[in-house]
Amino acid sequence: MRLLIRTLDPAGGEPQDRAHYGEMLTLGRATDQGLQLPDRHLPLSFCELTPDGGQLDLRVVGEGAAFVNGRRTRGSKLAIGDSVDLGASRLTRIEAPADFDFAIEFRPAPDSGEEGAFGAQFKQTLELGGLARRGPSWAFVGVILALFLILPGTALISEDAAEFTRATPLPDDSLWSSGPLHTSHRFMGNDCTACHVDAFAMVRDQECVACHVSMTHHVDPAVHQVAELEETRCASCHKEHNEPSVLVQGDQRECASCHGNLEAHTDGALTLANATDFAENHPEFKVSLLRDSEGLAPWTVERVALDAPALTETSNLLFPHDVHLAAEGIEGPRGDVTLQCADCHRTDPSGAYMEPISMERHCADCHLLTFDPGMPTRELPHGEPAVLLPILEEFYAKQTLVGASLEAGRPAYDARRPGGDTRMEAALRQEALVFARQQALATAEDIFERTTCATCHDVERLPDSAEGPAWHVRPVKLAKVWMPKSFFDHGPHENETCTSCHEAEQSESAADVLMPAIDSCRACHGGGEEQVLLASTCIDCHEFHLPQHGLMRPEVPGSVLKSARTDFDRQRAAHRQAERERGR
Repeated sequence: MRLLIRTLDPAGGEPQDRAHYGEMLTLGRATDQGLQLPDRHLPLSFCELTPDGGQLDLRVVGEGAAFVNGRRTRGSKLAIGDSVDLGASRLTRIEAPADFDFAIEFRPAPDSGEEGAFGAQFKQTLELGGLARRGPSWAFVGVILALFLILPGTALISEDAAEFTRATPLPDDSLWSSGPLHTSHRFMGNDCTACHVDAFAMVRDQECVACHVSMTHHVDPAVHQVAELEETRCASCHKEHNEPSVLVQGDQRECASCHGNLEAHTDGALTLANATDFAENHPEFKVSLLRDSEGLAPWTVERVALDAPALTETSNLLFPHDVHLAAEGIEGPRGDVTLQCADCHRTDPSGAYMEPISMERHCADCHLLTFDPGMPTRELPHGEPAVLLPILEEFYAKQTLVGASLEAGRPAYDARRPGGDTRMEAALRQEALVFARQQALATAEDIFERTTCATCHDVERLPDSAEGPAWHVRPVKLAKVWMPKSFFDHGPHENETCTSCHEAEQSESAADVLMPAIDSCRACHGGGEEQVLLASTCIDCHEFHLPQHGLMRPEVPGSVLKSARTDFDRQRAAHRQAERERGR
């Protein structure tokens, strides 16, 4: 970024121009800032200017807020002509000359010296208060130290002393607490040493992980060495003793500070798209698609964006949603049946995932695996194509050898006189077995290639061998979790119809990916600062500690890596509690 800084002289002198090169301009009272603000009321590091397309992005990083065009804000995109009040100073974005990307005009606060003169009139000393500097002053210091430092400090030496001071009106170590504990930590009671192991020292990560042994990384530390994540303490994000007590930071700017420029924070190691706001700057959703190797194991997972061209699913299932969801119904063994989405797709008890689809539970009522009209109750096993032909051979061999009819109106063998020899001659038995084999092959060919199996499966006939013909049914595998990088709860969306998000009624092939794109969610959900739609921040759909990236402290005794589903349920419960607290 090439930035022109034009500094105006409050006394009316000539403006001074200087160039700034870099990805960011820092502003604050400290001398190491890119633009020093001469206002002692402002923090040492107050705000930052970063490029964002054709605009400058202003973000307040210290305490307080800036005023953009008279409106209080902690972050804003500056267009040409926008002015920012930084304490008593003013910054205005102006048209950039030809050799610069951006230009700003800075008018510093006037240094009149009136502030120092005004404060000098109210200078207070011990002499003016009628107190001596020596004896009484040191006495007061001793009382203060005894009451508010030494006496509460006995809790660090002896637990008995701590219990004694807490049971009396005397000051105890609770005076040092800056606020109450969060509800999830109140089981510790008054045991401050559970977290504050070292006196007058910040809580270490070891104390946090000692209880939270299942905490996982945000990214794989073996692949991406992100300094900000490695050097940041747990307590930097999860702040205790604050009111209101919020342990999980929900402000999406925490996430956007890195995900707004991932290339810079990861030295180009990540190919993920940047994201700063769900409504204004968020990439299209990605789904995890299962891929097989020409019908053989193992299955692999491919992450594909929903706006990718020719997006298809390869589950190897032949299933047209539009036929099964037809308003006039679909033909079943006992008449026409009108199906609804919920007849097959039902949430599991957690409400987060869909129960898996199976032939036995969802398809067998209509797709019967019968093969002989004479025995309508006899069905073939599902999912075992290798044993289908032997089963048919055994069935027809039995039918033949016991004299059952193989063709309507004609017995397989001549009737015999009662009491005669009923044993089948060897040649006749061999003829019966050949006939059973032929009948089994004809039935198998019809089942695999034209009727039962071919209705739902992709079947390939293999070259005939010495054992006869064989068929390969490409295995079916359905995705269980389409978006493992986020989580979605169907419970709050139960008033919506399935087809308002999933366009199943128009799908003619099981290869169609029916997951809703981001625009479908944006119909109801807005960004973090949304005023009309449902305001949605990053942590509404994403969690920070990802189970697939391993434990943060695997060497801690008792550490255990929870399953993704367990972690999801924990996060979902926390989000519901947070929504209740916000009054949603």
